[in-house]
Order: sequence, then C-alpha cells, then structure tokens
Amino acid sequence: METKIYPPNEDSYFLIDCLKKEIGNRRIKTALEIGTGSGIVSFSIASFVDKILAVDINPKAIEFAQEKAELMGLKNIEFRVSNLFENVSGKFDLIFFNPPYLPGRGDLSCTGGKRGQEIIEKFLSEVCNYLNEGGEAIILLSSFNRYKELEKKFGLKLIGKNRLWFESLYCYKYSEKTE
Repeated sequence: METKIYPPNEDSYFLIDCLKKEIGNRRIKTALEIGTGSGIVSFSIASFVDKILAVDINPKAIEFAQEKAELMGLKNIEFRVSNLFENVSGKFDLIFFNPPYLPGRGDLSCTGGKRGQEIIEKFLSEVCNYLNEGGEAIILLSSFNRYKELEKKFGLKLIGKNRLWFESLYCYKYSEKTE
C-alpha cells in the first residue's frame, strides 16, 4: 500500500496557529517536526527557529518537502526519513507532531493504528527522551481519539481547541513541567 503525502488541511493550519501562539516572541534554537508531510508546518514557523529537523516515514514526503523548502529559500530545515524517533538523535527545545489519528488500517498519512492512537501513544512515551531541559512538545489530537485518556495518562495540557463540523481538534502541550 502506497502512503500519500499528507496535504495541508484544517488540522495543519490549527497546529500552526497553536505553535505561533506558544512560541510568542521567543526565539527557538532547535525544533523537531515528526511527520512533516508536505512540510507546511515547519515552513510556517521557520522564521522563529534557528534549526529544524523535519522527519517523515514517507521518503516521497521528505523529497517533496525538501524541494519545496529549496524553492522557498529556507536553509534552516533539514529533512530526513524516520519512523517517529528512529533516525533522530539529540535533544530539542520544541518538538511538534500532527499525527495520523484516524482509526483503522490504511494510508499511514492518516491512520494511526487500529484504535487511531497507537502512533500517538508511542510518540508520547518517547518524546521526553528528546526534549532539552525546559523544552516542550506540541501535539494535535482529534475527537476521533480518546484524547481525555491521553491527556490524563501523559500529563498533557490543553492549549487550543477548534471545532469543525465533523470533528473537534485539540492542541496539547507536553513538558516535564506540565502538571
């Protein structure tokens, strides 16, 4: 089964808005985007970040995003094929992820496992190993997920909510300080 390049949608733009609000006037030294897809989220915050590593499981997505970044003249984003943190080393000040969250089996750009959140759970269980002290992770969840269960299990803090006609989107922050 071929995995598509995830096109920018409402969830992408909502995550961008949440990231910009969270970053505010700060300058971020290092960031990591898991599941970059088309690259739109990294492109949108590139002016606030010194160095971004953008990874995706799909080599075609990485090739597409890299070509687009070159056309845009963005030199502070490195692209790499990686299944979550598999080909990532080091620690980051900001990690962000618009995960595949639909339940079922199918295109990896959309489906997050049988329950729709297996990939999310794997990400949340590993993300602390890749955050600098004082760093934070921002993740987008959907009403298709058991978001309240994930919030409680991983100590997530809600930072944004967007109701669409067919689902609600939630932006959560994870940090070692999150209570």
